[in-house]
Amino acid sequence: MAEDRQTYEIDEAQESQYARAPLIDQEFLNDIMELVDTESQHALVNIFTDLHPADIAQVINNLPHRGGKYLFELLPIEVASETILELSEGVRENLVDELSSQRISDIVDELESDDAVDIVSELDDDVAQQVLRQLSPEDSAELIELMSYDEESAGGLMGTEFPIVSIDKTVEDAIRSVRDTAEDTEDIYEVLVVDENGALSGIVDLKSLLLHRPDVPIKDILEDDAVSVDVYLDQEEVAHLMRKYDMLTVPVVDGLNRPVGIITFDDIADVLHDEAIEDMERMSGLSDHEEVQSTVFGIAKSRFPWLLVGFAGEILAAIVLWSFSASIERVIISTFFIPIIMAMGGNCGIQSSSIVVRGLATGEIAFTKTFVRLSKEFLSALISGTALALLLFGISAFWFQDYQFGLVVSLALLVVMTNATLVGSTVPLILNKFGVDPAIATGPFITTTNDALGLFIYLAFLTLIYL
Repeated sequence: MAEDRQTYEIDEAQESQYARAPLIDQEFLNDIMELVDTESQHALVNIFTDLHPADIAQVINNLPHRGGKYLFELLPIEVASETILELSEGVRENLVDELSSQRISDIVDELESDDAVDIVSELDDDVAQQVLRQLSPEDSAELIELMSYDEESAGGLMGTEFPIVSIDKTVEDAIRSVRDTAEDTEDIYEVLVVDENGALSGIVDLKSLLLHRPDVPIKDILEDDAVSVDVYLDQEEVAHLMRKYDMLTVPVVDGLNRPVGIITFDDIADVLHDEAIEDMERMSGLSDHEEVQSTVFGIAKSRFPWLLVGFAGEILAAIVLWSFSASIERVIISTFFIPIIMAMGGNCGIQSSSIVVRGLATGEIAFTKTFVRLSKEFLSALISGTALALLLFGISAFWFQDYQFGLVVSLALLVVMTNATLVGSTVPLILNKFGVDPAIATGPFITTTNDALGLFIYLAFLTLIYL
């Protein structure tokens, strides 16, 4: 069945390779596993011959480990090197652990330097040393140098394959440099231009090279205002810079302004994706990255720390309730509105903290504009809180025929919502000021904090009025 289906797909795609994405459903995966169980190598090779590496990776990601490993071993080195980059992190780590050092070395040898570093860095130290020894001395030295940089810096992100030409050369020389570099990298958008000291003078894009005669001096078409980044700059800053200036690539320079690498937009897309996932996990109360393939113990381990924080926060809320037990006994109807107070406070805190965290991550909010941000949050909370407080006053007054209680509970709601909004927007700004990831300020932290504060404010209002 699988062979019939794949034959149809290959016939449809003969005019253009990868012209049509295959339907990878459970039936397809079951067919693949049947072929794996019967060790039908020829059939499997035929099926995956014309599939894009991303599609092959999708299949391997969804197969049992045994099937994924068997299938990956059948792939030619060129295809395996592209496929391994598309695998999910957990699957790739498990797969690499069982590959021979020679197989890994062959795969690494096919990769661009920045991708090769990512793979070698995931290996155990002994295996990594074996892989490096099996590479050429030049490639091995290059990877060792790249591995010395922090993985979240520009140096840990950059590739070292890029065309370069001296400022005293011509368009013809630049084109020759592009041709020489093309053997080692897939994407080339520009040529870096250096002066007599090897310092970056600017760039020349491929369009300029195509539009000018071969004998035109490079200095005549040079873009000398090109943006570059320091090799130690954090990858998030690099991403913000490239997004700000709509850059496809950015040169990486050392302390002497000499180009040592280049970062392309596909690398930055991965950074933005990873950072977004990391922020979402922290906002959800996960302390470690959680994969679909994570073990039950691993999942529990990543979630427990912030669950413990939430537990402690709710214990604090219970203490607040106990402290105001006399007020609650005196005004028993006050307990009916505790869920509303806690929910509104928690929601306001989450909303404001999420907006601030997003603004800090995208660079839309600077610490110098703190007062403006807080003013907006305060006024928006005041408007929303007033509207809901009036609604709650009407409901409680009609329900219990007690206008005094309705006034107390509605004012308490207004103060709780305003306070929660200010806490939610202030805490991320303070954490960011001191170099702490503001994403940890959302989720369980804000919710539990505002639960305790909201209860305290609400019950304090009741105590002042009724006792």
